[in-house]
Amino acid sequence: MHFFKNLTAKQKIILSVLILLLIVDVAFLAQKYTSDSSPLTLSFPRECNAPPSKLIALNAHAKSNKEKQGYAYYGFSNEQRALFTAYFDEYGDAALTIHVSVSHKEKTDDDANSFMYGFLFENDFDSRGKLKKEIDSRPLARTNVWQFSEFELALSLQKDSTDGFDSIPYGFFIYAPVSARVTACAVTYACVGFDKSGSVPFFAFPPNGGSVEQNSASVDFSGASLVFPTQNTLSAVMPKIIVLFEPADDYGTSQNPAVATVNMGGEKLTIYRTDALHGAETYTIQTSALVNPFARCEAGDSQNRVSALLMIRNDMRKNDGVNNKVFSPFPTDPGLIIKWPQNSWRTADYELFAWDRFPNVLLIDTRNYSVQNDFFKRLAFYVEKAGYRGTLVPDEELRDKHGFNAHDYRAESLASFFTKAESENFPLNERECLLRELLLANEIIIKNENGYSEGKGAVISISQESEELLRRRLLAHECWHGIFFVDEKFRNATAAVYYTIDERSRDFLIGYWQSQPTLNYDVSDEYLMHNEFMAYIMQQRVSEVASYFVNFTNWTSVQRAVPDLALYVRATRGIAFEDAAHVFDAYAFDNWGLSCGRIWTVR
Repeated sequence: MHFFKNLTAKQKIILSVLILLLIVDVAFLAQKYTSDSSPLTLSFPRECNAPPSKLIALNAHAKSNKEKQGYAYYGFSNEQRALFTAYFDEYGDAALTIHVSVSHKEKTDDDANSFMYGFLFENDFDSRGKLKKEIDSRPLARTNVWQFSEFELALSLQKDSTDGFDSIPYGFFIYAPVSARVTACAVTYACVGFDKSGSVPFFAFPPNGGSVEQNSASVDFSGASLVFPTQNTLSAVMPKIIVLFEPADDYGTSQNPAVATVNMGGEKLTIYRTDALHGAETYTIQTSALVNPFARCEAGDSQNRVSALLMIRNDMRKNDGVNNKVFSPFPTDPGLIIKWPQNSWRTADYELFAWDRFPNVLLIDTRNYSVQNDFFKRLAFYVEKAGYRGTLVPDEELRDKHGFNAHDYRAESLASFFTKAESENFPLNERECLLRELLLANEIIIKNENGYSEGKGAVISISQESEELLRRRLLAHECWHGIFFVDEKFRNATAAVYYTIDERSRDFLIGYWQSQPTLNYDVSDEYLMHNEFMAYIMQQRVSEVASYFVNFTNWTSVQRAVPDLALYVRATRGIAFEDAAHVFDAYAFDNWGLSCGRIWTVR
């Protein structure tokens, strides 16, 4: 005190400032080493509309912002758990993804190099909310840290709580055998598998954990049954599998395309490789189409290297089904629709799909021809049948007439049909009204003050009543129509082939159409003629095209209608149609990696 009295006023001010700074430093250090706050923040998906917030540090390691060995324990605040719960309840699944950075300063044995990541639950804390000194063993996500300098691990939540405990964790922990730290933490959608296509490898695990298999091209999806629905209902759908390949050295030709194999629980799928220019290196496999999806999946080989193999949720509208109706389509490759198990349908009468390569093309598969007729028969007469085009045929007249066993309609025609029905107050049946709802929900048609206007896309249909070989050909036929409707360049290319083909061969095909009362195409419709000309040729392989058209020349009805033209096509062996097929085949492969008779990339 005597010392302080002898100081000048200026010296006293300086000393006071120094003391104040010392107090602030001490307070800061005290807060740093006694606060429960961690420098690590938890991020949420955009849908949660919540800013990142700091996690609770449950040990000294979790308070540090430096790379360290050993255990780090992190807890969630009540607000964070509430957001986590809300996201999980809304979307039916969730995961916690961490980004890890590794320094590799230490030298350790490979056997001791297992990085571990697991959840903390309510029973890991005592009655005062403090983490217990010892926690029970539990499923963990593991990886050998010497493989990476940084990586991401995702651990998915279990869809159903067990033993009375909440599925939402109260926190998580890591164990690092070398100096490492978690640099980011986020609530994400659930997934199982890996993605090594980016600069930071990503590995995702089900609630029962697992380990990273170095350089593996396979994933055990059996634990994914704990995360995703295992059957389809009106309110929940099974997940999809994303397969991503590295670029191939050679994609082959239309007649000899490069292929890869995916073995899904013993069921072998063929993938026709296409590069990013022709679609993508990414392929979607819907688990609903598979016999045993929740099993080990092996993909690729030395010629087809897999960079991602992930099972994730289907991004479809929740609670879609009302009164046995679904409006949200399964995005899928057409090749999977052919044998898609009917017991995986969400309704008894129909299933709704969207072509993943051309998402504006909807496909409705129906239980039988009767259901399909209810959807499309009147529409077929309105759009395509000679003598009926532009007319809404009443039920009593329509009843004994034949429509088609497969259907295709562009947005313009669909909008016109429903506008006319509304303007005339025409009584549509229940499934026609459902079709209108489906088209509106998917913006194929758009409601306006004058009725309906065209949106983007088209709808096509096949039926389960067609046997498999016919389903395959009909699906190819209708899918080519679908591309024709949505791709102007393809329509122009088709017109060029139509007008340059041998004229007498083209006239024979038109004569064939006119000779068949079950077809009854309006041959004065140039757009329709181009479209059907293309699809009749492209629905089978090039090698089958000539014989397919020559076979028509042997039909009595055709010989009676166009005898000279039938004789001409038989004499020329249908070569004009085969020549046209080669042109179409080259165009399809160059633009989409497809070919005549093959509109699928997965089968």
